[in-house]
Amino acid sequence: MTNRGTAEGTEEEINFVKLLNKKEDAKLWETLNLDSKTHYAIHVIYHKFGKINQKKVKPKADVYIAEGLVPQDILEENDYYLNEDDIETFNLVPIDGTGISVKLQNSKRYQITKLHPNTFNKIFGSYELGAGASIYCRKEKDLIKNDAVIEGWYSNTKSFIDFFKQAGIDIKDNIIDLETANEIKKYSNLKIEEIITNNKEISDFMFNGIGNFEEPFTVHYLYENGELKDDCFIPFKPTTGSGRSKGTFTIVIKPK
Repeated sequence: MTNRGTAEGTEEEINFVKLLNKKEDAKLWETLNLDSKTHYAIHVIYHKFGKINQKKVKPKADVYIAEGLVPQDILEENDYYLNEDDIETFNLVPIDGTGISVKLQNSKRYQITKLHPNTFNKIFGSYELGAGASIYCRKEKDLIKNDAVIEGWYSNTKSFIDFFKQAGIDIKDNIIDLETANEIKKYSNLKIEEIITNNKEISDFMFNGIGNFEEPFTVHYLYENGELKDDCFIPFKPTTGSGRSKGTFTIVIKPK
């Protein structure tokens, strides 16, 4: 099965911008609680500075709303599509709290958030927890790779073992066998879920980008399968990023 990727996702975002700007679906504008006559959907096309990332990255919002007036003939000429470059052209004013995340229809294969080791540590306060969620635990022959995983998460074997011993995991003779690796992995994933679920500040970062991006690039609405919702929470699970075998270590938060 071919993975439906960025190109299709971008097309979905463009189509949603056009749908909003045609002003034909009143329910969408009612959900946004805005007057469709003086507001327009804007496609986010540039990376933004993330305070936690400390660099420019793709923001949470794919689309936001701006206020002003775009001549109808020009809007029709543009096939109802507007992006960030049009803000200055038409002297539009971005509206805080209107960021929308647009999801590819009938897909659960997208990422909610990808966390590299330093970002993970800033949020969860531990490299070891990320390493625990990243270790190999399915095959005995793969256990030897876990030294590189732990090192890739800026830790070492002693600190790693001490961390999970303090968490209540019995690591006999300081040896991480297959059973212990499975226990560590399970604990780590459950702990990450628990922290995200119970800590609003972290949850807001994960799902909304609040605390990382300036307005209007945080997310306050979710457009999925033809429905616009003002609840951005998505049932989730932490997974190991696809680059692990190449030495690129990440934790990826994905839909369940």
